[in-house]
Amino acid sequence: MVTIKLVIVICLAVVAGFIFNIGRSSAQTNQVETAGQKFKSIKVLNDMPADQMGKVMNMISASLGVNCSFCHASNDADYEKEGFEHKDTARKMIKMVFDLNKANFNGRPEINCNSCHNGKSHPQPSFPLAPMPQPEPRPAQPAVKPTADQIITKYLTALGGAEKLAKAKSRAITATRVEPDGKTTEAETIWLSDKAYRSDTMYGKSVVTEIFDGTDGKKFGDAAPIELKPDEAEQIKREGQLFFPANIKTIYPKLEFRALEKIDGREVYTVFATTANNLNERLSFDVATGLLVRRTVSSRTLFGNFVYQVDYADYKDFGGIKMPATTHYAMPHIRWTRKLGEVKMNVPVDASKFTSAK
Repeated sequence: MVTIKLVIVICLAVVAGFIFNIGRSSAQTNQVETAGQKFKSIKVLNDMPADQMGKVMNMISASLGVNCSFCHASNDADYEKEGFEHKDTARKMIKMVFDLNKANFNGRPEINCNSCHNGKSHPQPSFPLAPMPQPEPRPAQPAVKPTADQIITKYLTALGGAEKLAKAKSRAITATRVEPDGKTTEAETIWLSDKAYRSDTMYGKSVVTEIFDGTDGKKFGDAAPIELKPDEAEQIKREGQLFFPANIKTIYPKLEFRALEKIDGREVYTVFATTANNLNERLSFDVATGLLVRRTVSSRTLFGNFVYQVDYADYKDFGGIKMPATTHYAMPHIRWTRKLGEVKMNVPVDASKFTSAK
């Protein structure tokens, strides 16, 4: 049940050397419900937009390498209880971070919990004695920069070619969601048709459904709608769209090559991609194979950017087109992996699957 709560509250997503701007003008800020207005027992995060609470709590958890129960009541979901030493200490530390950023960085979130904690519940005051590993030098940039069109053309060719991709009208996919321990798994079923997407993930007897109907991203828990933040709905939408890569230039009308970089020792072309509704993402294509290996997006919070990263690996041929058989998802304090099983191409898929979670 803990996993279900995390999926429902945080949800996909989400999320870095660029910003997926959910920008706020001063006028908009006045209209946004604050954490102090929505939640009880708020002492230092009063002015933070309430919809950032889940992300910020996950960023703090990841920074300290702890779970919610480290500061809150043991897993009874009553996060408003008082009288916990760690919660009181966290408030002091949050205030310290705010003061440091205000005094030294004009209020920009340059310092956060991870600046000192680095994944440990208590900062380490000692200095490392072992030599620090040297960062890998940035690859030399190509004398002749590739264009985004060239990179995308190679990508589509690597997947099987535009003609074959266009013929993949529908798919029924069985998959497995693998949790970080490598042992806990959940069964997934995915349907694709007419550029629409649906996934059902089974958690015991409960099911979490994500739908992209061709226009909007939606989420349900046992067929009951789950309220999504704009960036969460956007990422469900993107998950569905990228199952139809032949439309990538429609998904991202603006594509711009930025740099040659490395991921896991392999050279990649980094492309900045802008959606039709002016949201920015970062796409990384393997130089040798042409395949998309990473997509990154981030949403702005009071503590800095909440990063959501998708890594595509183990491409295999399914009915004449290549798809990543393994996809890794990561955001602060949440990780999981999707592994594809059977893929049935061009099978009948009832259109009602994309209009209702029932």
